[in-house]
Order: sequence, then C-alpha cells, then structure tokens
Amino acid sequence: MRLPQEMSLAQIAQMLGGTVHGDGQIKVSTVSPSPVHAGEDDLAFVFDKQLVKKLPQCKAKAVLAPTGTEKDYPERTFILVDRPNLAIQRILTALKPKRYTPPAGIHPTAIIDPSTEIGEGVAIGPYVVIGPKCKIGARTIIMSHTVIGGEVIVGEDCHFYPACLIADYVKIGNRVILQQGAALGADGFGYVTERESNLEKNQSGRKDFSQDPNPLLKIPQIGNVVLEDDVEVGSYATIDRATMGSTVIGSGSKIDNLVMIAHNNRIGKDVMIIANAAVGGSCSVGDRSVLGGSANLSDHITMAPDAVLAGASGAMRDIGSGEIHAGTPALPGREFFGQIAAVRRMPKVLDDLKDLKKRIALLEQQILEKQVAAK
Repeated sequence: MRLPQEMSLAQIAQMLGGTVHGDGQIKVSTVSPSPVHAGEDDLAFVFDKQLVKKLPQCKAKAVLAPTGTEKDYPERTFILVDRPNLAIQRILTALKPKRYTPPAGIHPTAIIDPSTEIGEGVAIGPYVVIGPKCKIGARTIIMSHTVIGGEVIVGEDCHFYPACLIADYVKIGNRVILQQGAALGADGFGYVTERESNLEKNQSGRKDFSQDPNPLLKIPQIGNVVLEDDVEVGSYATIDRATMGSTVIGSGSKIDNLVMIAHNNRIGKDVMIIANAAVGGSCSVGDRSVLGGSANLSDHITMAPDAVLAGASGAMRDIGSGEIHAGTPALPGREFFGQIAAVRRMPKVLDDLKDLKKRIALLEQQILEKQVAAK
C-alpha cells in the first residue's frame, strides 16, 4: 500500500502517537500488512505476538510494532506503539481510498412515496424504494436497490450500502451503517398450535404422540426494531422485529456479517457480535459483551455487562459480568479448558490403568501361590 507521499519514520510516529527506535529520518513510501511479505523499502505492520515471532523473516527497513519488541530485536528500526491496532486504525483512516457513493439528491429511478420526508443533503441511489410516512435524516446515503418500508425513521449521517431491506416501523439512529444486504424488521419466528403439540408432549416426558393435523398458527409480530446511534450491521445480518415492543440494538454496538438476532432481544451498548453468531429470542446482552464467531445463545439467556462467549460455543445458561464462557453447553472458561486438558490426558490415564490392573493381577497371583505353598 502506497502512502500519499514519502514520509520519515519520525513523521509517522508523531501522527500515530508512537516513538522511534533507531533512525527516525529513514523515509518510507509504502506499507505492508505482513512482516513476512514486506519488501526492503516497506514499513511493515506487526500487531500481535504471533507476528512478532516472524520478525526474523522480515526484510522491511522499519517495523511498526508493540512497545517492548525492541528488547528482543535491538538492531532493528521500529516505530513503537502501545496499541498497534489503534495505530493501524489511524494510518488506514488516513490512507483509505475514495468510496463511490451516489451524489446528494434523488436518482430518477428511485421510487419514493410523496408522504416521506427527505432531509437536507440526502443521497438516494438507483432503484431505491421508500414507502409512506418515512423520515430520512440529513446527509444520509442510501445506495442502490435498498428497500425501506412504511413509517421508518432514519437518523442523520447514516450510510446504507446496496440491497439493504428495512421493514415497516423500524427506527434507526444517527451515523448507523448497514452493510450490503442487511435485513431489519423481518417477522420473529413465533407459532402456536390449537392443541398440545407432540413437541410439548415430548418435552414433558410423554410419548402419546398424535398423527392428527395440528397446524402451526403464526403469531403476529407487531413490534419493531430499534437501532440506536453509531450501530453497524454487517452484510446479510438479520435482526427480527419484536413480537410486542422492540428488538433493541444499543448505541455503538457492532454486528458482523451473517449474524442472526431473533425477536425481543435487547443488545446493550458497544457490544460486538461476530460472524455467524445467533442470538435466540428474548435474550439480554449487557454492555460491552462479546459473542465470538458462530457462538449461539438459547432463548431467554442473559449476558451481563463485559461477558464473553467464545467462538463456536453454545450458551444454555446465563453468563455473569466479566465471565468468559466456552464450549457447548458453555461453561466458565477455566472449567471448560480444564475438561479439555483432562480429556487429552485420558489415553495415558487409560494406559496407566491397564498397567495397574496387570500389576494387581500379578500381585494377586503371587499372593495366591504363597498361600498354596504354605499349606
């Protein structure tokens, strides 16, 4: 990646809030995200411990690395920072290329109900459809083929990428980003039968199943979805409307691609939900909590603030504040990894047990032979 102009390490360090170890007057014009693939004239990024171990393979003349790395590699030239990922965020913010968005105004192919209110400086791209009685806040960008239902409220400075789907009555705050294909406000998954279902019987321990028709009757989902300020929703993530009331995503929360959030969930502030995770109905996720990739919460689970559910885990009970749970069904991290370690030791334990049984059998045989000889 090329810098806008050649810069000295001292200039870059000042921009990032870092310090130079070595010659600060060395100049670079390109940066590399990998120390292994960096060229001699690059500034290479090293932002975690695993990459630090690969520094001997790095050909770059200078390296952006965590403070303290210079102790193991005193001969190298570094820009040292306390938070490498924050430094990378700053430099990439400065280097990010232009993104192509529609200009302010309404594209002639867009279909907008006359009752909708459009704020100042809004940009609406080709083939956008906006239903009746909506309000679109100032400077919001709505890209092509996005569909917005009726009575939707959208705040200021939002950015909706192509093909987003926003159903009736959704409320969206300021500076919200919807990546392409995000879907808000689909019906929650709710059905009931007139008579006790075979599933209900099974769950209560009964097996008197009936083969008679007992149709699944749809429960109307009359609630909505509320996204507070500064939320970002990834590509093809889905957030269902509430059965009654609201499904709420708190301010600053970030939802990755292909996440499923069911009806009546309340997601707190600054929560991170990583790709392919699924949150069952009527869950409560506290502020700053994290769900790892492909993690799942059963219905009615509470994650207290600052809780973590590790990737590919399934929680079937509440997670307390600051706790890290892992596995399926999820357990406190230390307990889970202790069980994993115990399982890995099992082959040796079984070998030791077999050896012990042989020794006991031999000892018993010797005792029996002595008893016979004594007679």
